[in-house]
Amino acid sequence: MTPDPTTQPLFIPEQERVSLDEIKQRVAEVQNLAIVQAKEVALEVYEQDVTRIALVAVGVVVVVASLAFYLGSRAARRVVEVDVR
Repeated sequence: MTPDPTTQPLFIPEQERVSLDEIKQRVAEVQNLAIVQAKEVALEVYEQDVTRIALVAVGVVVVVASLAFYLGSRAARRVVEVDVR
């Protein structure tokens, strides 16, 4: 009968073994990388939000200016009509 490989102890050659210090170092590297990437994503989102806010503000200014021009031209037309009669 052949031995069950799941119950056999795992043999890892000496050169392939990883020390606890190496694992800690790798964890620190991954953590630093994750922090850097999170900051980059946050900056991109912030820049997109600023751009979106600026575009909305420009749109509002254009709409308000157009409305003011339209209402001003109507008021001027009424003044001219009243003076003519």
